[in-house]
Amino acid sequence: MRNYIILPILALAFFASTALTSPTYTGIPRPSKFVEIDYSTIDNYARNTPESAARNLKTLSSYLNTPARTDLAKARSVYAWITSHVRYDESAFSGHRYSSEIEYANRVLKNRKAVCTGFALLFKHLLGQTGIPVVSIKGYSRTNDSEAGQPIQRIDHEWNAVQLDGDWYLLDIAWAQTTAKAGPDGKLQPNDFFFLTEPIAFAANHFPMDTRWQLLNPALSKIQFDQFPKIYDAYFRLGFDADFPKNGQLRAGEVLTLSLQNEKEVEFTCSIGKQGGTTAVQVPINTRRNGDTYQVVIPITQRGASTLYLFAKPKGPRSERIKSYEGIASFTIVRS
Repeated sequence: MRNYIILPILALAFFASTALTSPTYTGIPRPSKFVEIDYSTIDNYARNTPESAARNLKTLSSYLNTPARTDLAKARSVYAWITSHVRYDESAFSGHRYSSEIEYANRVLKNRKAVCTGFALLFKHLLGQTGIPVVSIKGYSRTNDSEAGQPIQRIDHEWNAVQLDGDWYLLDIAWAQTTAKAGPDGKLQPNDFFFLTEPIAFAANHFPMDTRWQLLNPALSKIQFDQFPKIYDAYFRLGFDADFPKNGQLRAGEVLTLSLQNEKEVEFTCSIGKQGGTTAVQVPINTRRNGDTYQVVIPITQRGASTLYLFAKPKGPRSERIKSYEGIASFTIVRS
């Protein structure tokens, strides 16, 4: 996240005519009504936008939203263009100051590179021209495995919320772009887990300065957030219970038992490494299942603090290679 300076004389009241209603709190979890939608048509349209349409924010917004018939399609079109045309670059805007959000967004449009703030502001000001209520949100994020169960010390991230059909939804375009994977055609596909993410799943790694933007009732406290493990999107995609483990720092003896809920058949593997280190060693585990409850029994041989990396995959033939496992969570383990 990068800060921008709004100069009083140049500040733009772009959303002055748009009434941004307070977010409506939702239950835990809230099933999304947009999960099963096929976005391929609008995605292809946005990704193949001619450069002549991207001269400025107004022309690009107009082009992206021309075929869109719903607010969802408009939001998706802007998201698809940004994730396919702007790359994450830590050096972007380093040391620069900007007089307004509009200036910041225009610079991202011109240079096609950004950090999280640039992604969030470009989305806000492209979609905002359609009249759809949209905000950018500053807050804390958990990005490293070594941060499991540890206090997040600084505000380091920015993302968005958008109102569709009267309800507010969360999205993190920077993370959708930086965790993109190659599709069947070999082209990078954004990680759509971060597009209109369920609030409780989003809260695993995002804590907004204004807690209303958690979209949770009751809202989580910063102390609660700091205690969380590092939860990966694969945890939710593989069907684990949305009420994820909330204690990211665990004390253990020679053996640690983790309990996880999943109605599907899954397999686990596990690695342990020194906290803050760069290597980890796979350890043998024993898995027991009783209904939807899995108990993963893990030997803890290293004394002191270490990081435990938990991986899972749908149950399949033993011949499947280990790379088919995906990281689902990391914990800080303290063995006395």
